[in-house]
Amino acid sequence: MAPDAAMTFPFLRLAFAAPALLSAAAALAQPADDRILYGTRAGMQLTTVSKSGIGTAHAVIRVEHTPQDAKAFCVEYVRDPSPACVRETLADVKIADRVSGDCVAKTWTDMFGGRFAFLGRAKTGSEVMADDAIRDLETGALLDGSPASDYDIELVIFRQLCPGLAK
Repeated sequence: MAPDAAMTFPFLRLAFAAPALLSAAAALAQPADDRILYGTRAGMQLTTVSKSGIGTAHAVIRVEHTPQDAKAFCVEYVRDPSPACVRETLADVKIADRVSGDCVAKTWTDMFGGRFAFLGRAKTGSEVMADDAIRDLETGALLDGSPASDYDIELVIFRQLCPGLAK
């Protein structure tokens, strides 16, 4: 295309570039509802490797902390895109290779080995600031709904293992 034609028909450049941009964006995008988080800071994410038995007494989601996940944390939270930050993050994050649940009993184990139970709707006026009640089975404490209690992280894990049980 002649330089004058490119100036006269700038939409042609966009028409040729748009499919490539869309396919690149689709390849990079991972639906938020398919992501398992290991913390509340930006970029604290894990890659889902596989799922089996979802919605049953033997639900398992296999996860992995990849270099791409570590880079997301380095870029989005630490603001350090260096390979050293990625290596350090990979070395620091110690997780199991799965989260698992029993959807019949409404219990699950997270990637740190924590065990939890979904108790249903929280009672009005309780110490819980959330719609649903989750109990830490090790301590017996209810997660209060705050980011410090990791309520949102645990609720997402339960929803992915046992869809439809928590609203």
